[in-house]
Amino acid sequence: MPEAYYKYMSYSTAEIVLKNQTLRWTTPATLNDPYDIQFDLRIDFDRKAALELTIEKFWEIIQGKVQCSINSPMHTVTPILKLRYKDHSKEDFTLAITDGILESFASLEKNITRTREDTRAILSSVKILCLTDSPDNQLMWAYYADSNKGIVLKFENVAELDSPYKTAKPINYSNEVPMLFDEEGISNTLTGLTRTDPHEIFNTLLYTKSAAWSHEREWRICSGDGRNKDAPHEDIRFGSRELTGVIFGCRTPNDHKHLLSEIVKKSYPHAQLLQAAPISHSYELEIVKL
Repeated sequence: MPEAYYKYMSYSTAEIVLKNQTLRWTTPATLNDPYDIQFDLRIDFDRKAALELTIEKFWEIIQGKVQCSINSPMHTVTPILKLRYKDHSKEDFTLAITDGILESFASLEKNITRTREDTRAILSSVKILCLTDSPDNQLMWAYYADSNKGIVLKFENVAELDSPYKTAKPINYSNEVPMLFDEEGISNTLTGLTRTDPHEIFNTLLYTKSAAWSHEREWRICSGDGRNKDAPHEDIRFGSRELTGVIFGCRTPNDHKHLLSEIVKKSYPHAQLLQAAPISHSYELEIVKL
Protein backbone atom coordinates (compact mmCIF):
# COMPACT_ATOMS: atom_id res chain seq x y z
CA MET A 1 0.00 0.00 0.00
CA PRO A 2 1.17 3.58 -0.59
CA GLU A 3 2.84 5.40 2.29
CA ALA A 4 0.59 8.38 1.64
CA TYR A 5 -2.62 9.29 -0.20
CA TYR A 6 -3.36 12.52 -2.02
CA LYS A 7 -6.47 14.59 -2.63
CA TYR A 8 -6.54 17.15 -5.47
CA MET A 9 -8.80 20.19 -5.10
CA SER A 10 -9.29 23.84 -5.96
CA TYR A 11 -8.07 26.63 -3.69
CA SER A 12 -11.60 27.44 -2.47
CA THR A 13 -12.24 23.80 -1.57
CA ALA A 14 -8.85 23.49 0.15
CA GLU A 15 -9.62 26.54 2.27
CA ILE A 16 -12.87 24.94 3.47
CA VAL A 17 -11.23 21.56 4.07
CA LEU A 18 -8.35 23.02 6.08
CA LYS A 19 -10.49 25.40 8.12
CA ASN A 20 -13.16 22.80 8.95
CA GLN A 21 -10.77 19.83 9.13
CA THR A 22 -13.23 17.74 7.08
CA LEU A 23 -13.19 15.70 3.90
CA ARG A 24 -16.24 15.11 1.74
CA TRP A 25 -17.36 11.48 1.34
CA THR A 26 -19.56 11.20 -1.73
CA THR A 27 -22.25 8.93 -3.18
CA PRO A 28 -22.24 7.45 -6.72
CA ALA A 29 -24.69 10.03 -8.08
CA THR A 30 -22.29 12.87 -7.20
CA LEU A 31 -19.26 11.36 -8.98
CA ASN A 32 -18.14 12.58 -12.40
CA ASP A 33 -18.23 9.12 -13.99
CA PRO A 34 -21.89 8.14 -14.69
CA TYR A 35 -20.91 4.45 -14.63
CA ASP A 36 -19.15 4.64 -11.27
CA ILE A 37 -20.64 1.94 -8.99
CA GLN A 38 -23.86 2.12 -11.04
CA PHE A 39 -23.15 -0.38 -13.80
CA ASP A 40 -24.45 -3.91 -14.30
CA LEU A 41 -22.14 -6.90 -14.17
CA ARG A 42 -22.31 -8.86 -17.42
CA ILE A 43 -23.96 -12.25 -17.76
CA ASP A 44 -22.53 -13.67 -20.92
CA PHE A 45 -22.55 -17.42 -21.38
CA ASP A 46 -23.29 -19.91 -24.12
CA ARG A 47 -26.28 -21.96 -23.01
CA LYS A 48 -25.20 -25.13 -24.73
CA ALA A 49 -21.68 -24.99 -23.30
CA ALA A 50 -22.95 -24.05 -19.85
CA LEU A 51 -25.47 -26.91 -19.93
CA GLU A 52 -22.79 -29.44 -20.82
CA LEU A 53 -20.47 -28.17 -18.09
CA THR A 54 -23.24 -28.22 -15.49
CA ILE A 55 -24.26 -31.78 -16.35
CA GLU A 56 -20.64 -32.95 -16.24
CA LYS A 57 -20.06 -31.37 -12.85
CA PHE A 58 -23.29 -32.78 -11.42
CA TRP A 59 -22.23 -36.23 -12.66
CA GLU A 60 -18.83 -35.88 -10.99
CA ILE A 61 -20.61 -34.98 -7.73
CA ILE A 62 -22.89 -38.03 -8.06
CA GLN A 63 -19.81 -40.20 -8.63
CA GLY A 64 -18.10 -38.73 -5.57
CA LYS A 65 -15.22 -37.28 -7.59
CA VAL A 66 -15.84 -33.72 -6.35
CA GLN A 67 -17.78 -32.19 -3.50
CA CYS A 68 -19.92 -29.10 -3.47
CA SER A 69 -19.26 -26.29 -1.03
CA ILE A 70 -20.66 -26.76 2.48
CA ASN A 71 -21.88 -23.14 2.26
CA SER A 72 -23.95 -23.88 -0.84
CA PRO A 73 -27.65 -24.81 -0.71
CA MET A 74 -26.70 -27.78 -2.91
CA HIS A 75 -24.77 -29.28 -0.01
CA THR A 76 -27.99 -30.59 1.53
CA VAL A 77 -29.40 -31.69 -1.83
CA THR A 78 -26.34 -33.67 -2.93
CA PRO A 79 -27.03 -36.77 -0.75
CA ILE A 80 -30.52 -37.00 -2.25
CA LEU A 81 -29.16 -36.78 -5.80
CA LYS A 82 -26.55 -39.43 -5.07
CA LEU A 83 -29.14 -41.78 -3.65
CA ARG A 84 -31.59 -41.21 -6.49
CA TYR A 85 -29.17 -41.52 -9.38
CA LYS A 86 -26.47 -43.84 -8.04
CA ASP A 87 -27.57 -46.72 -10.30
CA HIS A 88 -28.41 -44.60 -13.36
CA SER A 89 -26.28 -44.33 -16.46
CA LYS A 90 -24.86 -40.96 -17.38
CA GLU A 91 -27.22 -40.81 -20.37
CA ASP A 92 -30.28 -41.38 -18.16
CA PHE A 93 -29.00 -38.86 -15.64
CA THR A 94 -28.49 -36.30 -18.42
CA LEU A 95 -32.05 -36.75 -19.65
CA ALA A 96 -33.43 -36.44 -16.14
CA ILE A 97 -31.60 -33.28 -15.18
CA THR A 98 -31.43 -31.25 -18.41
CA ASP A 99 -34.85 -29.59 -18.14
CA GLY A 100 -34.17 -28.47 -14.59
CA ILE A 101 -30.90 -26.84 -15.57
CA LEU A 102 -32.51 -25.03 -18.50
CA GLU A 103 -35.24 -23.79 -16.16
CA SER A 104 -32.51 -22.42 -13.87
CA PHE A 105 -31.02 -20.51 -16.82
CA ALA A 106 -34.43 -19.06 -17.67
CA SER A 107 -35.09 -18.11 -14.05
CA LEU A 108 -31.75 -16.33 -13.86
CA GLU A 109 -32.48 -14.27 -16.96
CA LYS A 110 -35.98 -13.49 -15.72
CA ASN A 111 -34.87 -12.25 -12.31
CA ILE A 112 -31.60 -10.55 -13.21
CA THR A 113 -33.19 -7.18 -14.04
CA ARG A 114 -34.79 -6.96 -10.61
CA THR A 115 -31.59 -8.11 -8.94
CA ARG A 116 -29.59 -5.43 -10.75
CA GLU A 117 -32.10 -2.76 -9.74
CA ASP A 118 -31.95 -3.87 -6.11
CA THR A 119 -28.15 -3.86 -6.17
CA ARG A 120 -28.02 -0.36 -7.61
CA ALA A 121 -30.45 0.85 -4.95
CA ILE A 122 -28.32 -0.64 -2.16
CA LEU A 123 -25.13 0.90 -3.50
CA SER A 124 -26.65 4.30 -4.30
CA SER A 125 -26.27 5.42 -0.68
CA VAL A 126 -22.70 4.26 0.00
CA LYS A 127 -20.24 6.97 1.02
CA ILE A 128 -16.78 6.82 -0.49
CA LEU A 129 -13.61 8.86 -0.27
CA CYS A 130 -11.61 9.00 -3.51
CA LEU A 131 -7.85 9.43 -3.23
CA THR A 132 -4.78 8.79 -5.36
CA ASP A 133 -1.23 7.60 -4.73
CA SER A 134 0.35 10.24 -7.01
CA PRO A 135 0.96 13.93 -6.17
CA ASP A 136 2.55 14.82 -9.50
CA ASN A 137 -0.09 13.68 -11.97
CA GLN A 138 -0.40 16.46 -14.56
CA LEU A 139 -3.88 15.44 -15.69
CA MET A 140 -5.13 15.40 -12.10
CA TRP A 141 -3.61 18.83 -11.49
CA ALA A 142 -5.39 20.08 -14.62
CA TYR A 143 -8.80 18.47 -14.00
CA TYR A 144 -9.21 18.59 -10.23
CA ALA A 145 -6.84 21.30 -9.03
CA ASP A 146 -8.02 24.23 -11.14
CA SER A 147 -5.44 23.94 -13.93
CA ASN A 148 -2.48 23.85 -11.50
CA LYS A 149 -3.77 26.81 -9.47
CA GLY A 150 -5.19 24.55 -6.78
CA ILE A 151 -3.87 22.36 -3.97
CA VAL A 152 -3.07 18.73 -3.22
CA LEU A 153 -3.40 17.51 0.35
CA LYS A 154 -1.27 14.63 1.58
CA PHE A 155 -2.71 12.17 4.10
CA GLU A 156 -1.03 9.36 6.00
CA ASN A 157 -2.21 6.67 8.37
CA VAL A 158 -1.81 7.39 12.10
CA ALA A 159 -2.15 4.11 13.96
CA GLU A 160 -3.29 5.50 17.31
CA LEU A 161 -6.02 7.53 15.59
CA ASP A 162 -7.43 4.45 13.85
CA SER A 163 -7.07 6.24 10.52
CA PRO A 164 -9.25 4.93 7.69
CA TYR A 165 -6.48 5.01 5.06
CA LYS A 166 -5.30 1.52 5.92
CA THR A 167 -8.64 0.25 4.53
CA ALA A 168 -8.14 1.93 1.15
CA LYS A 169 -8.37 -0.35 -1.88
CA PRO A 170 -6.98 0.32 -5.36
CA ILE A 171 -9.35 0.71 -8.27
CA ASN A 172 -9.21 -2.04 -10.87
CA TYR A 173 -9.31 -0.44 -14.30
CA SER A 174 -10.84 -2.54 -17.06
CA ASN A 175 -11.60 -2.20 -20.76
CA GLU A 176 -14.72 -4.31 -20.29
CA VAL A 177 -17.52 -4.44 -17.74
CA PRO A 178 -16.70 -7.27 -15.30
CA MET A 179 -18.48 -10.59 -15.63
CA LEU A 180 -20.99 -11.90 -13.13
CA PHE A 181 -21.40 -15.26 -14.83
CA ASP A 182 -19.71 -17.05 -17.70
CA GLU A 183 -20.08 -20.75 -18.55
CA GLU A 184 -17.69 -21.81 -15.79
CA GLY A 185 -19.21 -19.52 -13.22
CA ILE A 186 -22.84 -20.42 -13.83
CA SER A 187 -22.08 -24.14 -13.84
CA ASN A 188 -20.12 -23.86 -10.58
CA THR A 189 -22.95 -21.92 -8.96
CA LEU A 190 -25.72 -24.29 -10.05
CA THR A 191 -23.81 -27.37 -8.92
CA GLY A 192 -22.78 -25.79 -5.64
CA LEU A 193 -19.05 -26.08 -6.29
CA THR A 194 -18.82 -22.39 -5.47
CA ARG A 195 -21.25 -19.96 -3.92
CA THR A 196 -22.03 -16.51 -5.23
CA ASP A 197 -20.64 -14.08 -2.67
CA PRO A 198 -22.63 -10.81 -2.46
CA HIS A 199 -19.68 -9.15 -0.71
CA GLU A 200 -17.43 -10.02 -3.64
CA ILE A 201 -20.00 -8.69 -6.11
CA PHE A 202 -20.33 -5.41 -4.20
CA ASN A 203 -16.53 -5.05 -4.07
CA THR A 204 -16.33 -5.56 -7.82
CA LEU A 205 -18.88 -2.79 -8.34
CA LEU A 206 -17.24 -0.48 -5.80
CA TYR A 207 -13.66 -0.88 -6.97
CA THR A 208 -13.89 -1.26 -10.76
CA LYS A 209 -13.83 1.57 -13.30
CA SER A 210 -13.32 2.00 -17.01
CA ALA A 211 -9.70 1.97 -18.19
CA ALA A 212 -10.39 5.50 -19.51
CA TRP A 213 -9.84 6.69 -15.92
CA SER A 214 -6.66 4.71 -15.25
CA HIS A 215 -4.52 7.87 -15.25
CA GLU A 216 -6.08 8.78 -11.90
CA ARG A 217 -4.45 5.85 -10.05
CA GLU A 218 -7.32 5.96 -7.62
CA TRP A 219 -7.55 4.38 -4.21
CA ARG A 220 -10.93 4.32 -2.56
CA ILE A 221 -12.31 4.02 0.97
CA CYS A 222 -15.91 2.97 1.54
CA SER A 223 -17.80 3.68 4.77
CA GLY A 224 -21.03 1.90 3.90
CA ASP A 225 -24.06 4.16 4.22
CA GLY A 226 -22.14 6.56 6.43
CA ARG A 227 -23.87 8.35 9.28
CA ASN A 228 -26.83 9.52 7.23
CA LYS A 229 -27.97 7.00 4.63
CA ASP A 230 -30.07 9.49 2.68
CA ALA A 231 -27.47 12.26 2.47
CA PRO A 232 -25.91 12.80 -0.99
CA HIS A 233 -22.56 13.39 0.74
CA GLU A 234 -21.09 13.78 4.21
CA ASP A 235 -18.29 16.04 5.44
CA ILE A 236 -16.34 13.98 7.98
CA ARG A 237 -13.55 15.26 10.23
CA PHE A 238 -10.07 13.84 9.79
CA GLY A 239 -7.32 13.73 12.39
CA SER A 240 -5.10 16.79 12.28
CA ARG A 241 -1.96 14.62 12.34
CA GLU A 242 -3.24 12.64 9.35
CA LEU A 243 -2.58 15.66 7.16
CA THR A 244 1.17 15.54 6.60
CA GLY A 245 1.62 17.81 3.60
CA VAL A 246 0.05 20.63 1.59
CA ILE A 247 1.26 20.89 -2.01
CA PHE A 248 0.69 24.12 -3.92
CA GLY A 249 0.25 24.00 -7.68
CA CYS A 250 2.87 25.53 -9.97
CA ARG A 251 0.34 28.29 -10.78
CA THR A 252 -1.14 28.81 -7.32
CA PRO A 253 -1.24 32.60 -6.72
CA ASN A 254 1.09 33.85 -3.99
CA ASP A 255 -1.74 35.33 -1.92
CA HIS A 256 -3.47 31.94 -1.89
CA LYS A 257 -0.23 30.29 -0.80
CA HIS A 258 0.13 32.81 2.01
CA LEU A 259 -3.41 32.43 3.31
CA LEU A 260 -3.37 28.64 3.30
CA SER A 261 0.14 28.52 4.74
CA GLU A 262 -1.08 30.52 7.75
CA ILE A 263 -3.90 28.04 8.32
CA VAL A 264 -1.51 25.11 8.06
CA LYS A 265 1.06 26.61 10.43
CA LYS A 266 -1.65 27.26 13.01
CA SER A 267 -3.75 24.08 12.79
CA TYR A 268 -1.34 21.54 11.28
CA PRO A 269 2.15 22.64 12.40
CA HIS A 270 3.66 19.23 11.64
CA ALA A 271 2.51 19.29 7.97
CA GLN A 272 5.04 20.14 5.28
CA LEU A 273 4.45 23.02 2.89
CA LEU A 274 5.39 21.84 -0.58
CA GLN A 275 5.36 23.06 -4.15
CA ALA A 276 4.73 21.32 -7.47
CA ALA A 277 7.26 22.63 -9.97
CA PRO A 278 7.88 21.91 -13.67
CA ILE A 279 11.12 20.12 -14.48
CA SER A 280 12.99 22.10 -17.11
CA HIS A 281 14.27 19.13 -19.11
CA SER A 282 11.09 17.00 -19.19
CA TYR A 283 7.30 17.19 -19.28
CA GLU A 284 7.02 16.29 -15.62
CA LEU A 285 6.41 17.86 -12.24
CA GLU A 286 8.50 17.49 -9.13
CA ILE A 287 7.44 18.11 -5.54
CA VAL A 288 9.83 20.34 -3.62
CA LYS A 289 9.83 22.02 -0.21
CA LEU A 290 8.44 25.51 -0.20
